[in-house]
Amino acid sequence: MEGPLNRRSARRRLLVLALAIAAAFAAAFAFLPHDPAAVGRLADAPTALLAGAALAAWTLLTPALVSGTLLAAATGLLLGGAAGMPVALAGATLGGMAAFGVARRFGRGPAEALAGERVARMRERVERRPLLSIVLARAAPGSPSTVLNYAVGLTNVRLRHFVLGTLIGGAPRVLAYTALGGAAAERALWPAIAAAVVL
Repeated sequence: MEGPLNRRSARRRLLVLALAIAAAFAAAFAFLPHDPAAVGRLADAPTALLAGAALAAWTLLTPALVSGTLLAAATGLLLGGAAGMPVALAGATLGGMAAFGVARRFGRGPAEALAGERVARMRERVERRPLLSIVLARAAPGSPSTVLNYAVGLTNVRLRHFVLGTLIGGAPRVLAYTALGGAAAERALWPAIAAAVVL
């Protein structure tokens, strides 16, 4: 069994994890299409294939810190608003779970070794009311959900609380951006207005 980490080793491990995440982000930025029209052209593929590809993209790209807003809008562009919404919500949850798992496996030990009293107090507060904390953090305007996935993985919050909090707190934003993407693809005015009101 591995003993407690010293601060130097903990810093090194967190640096390696951060570099791996940064490399994944750089690869995603380099190779993913940047033009919405290019994404829209893929929409002629079979729906089941598109849904599977969207779920895989969410699962791989969320841990690479690719914005959930972009992924939701792209899902709406590919599948349309109505069909894209459940796929985007499932994808956001799977991607969040992947990032949570990476942080839990590779980052929690080093983070605990480096945490000061203030960070420990904040973590204890989150762990006392895990579901409410995650719901509020997900729902907060401007909250970076990709970073939140990693932050929660560094705590002792259980996976079930993380998943439920992600579904409850993150659903309005994910569904609204998916609807906006679908409205843009279908050139539909009223769904776009409704999604903007939700946001």
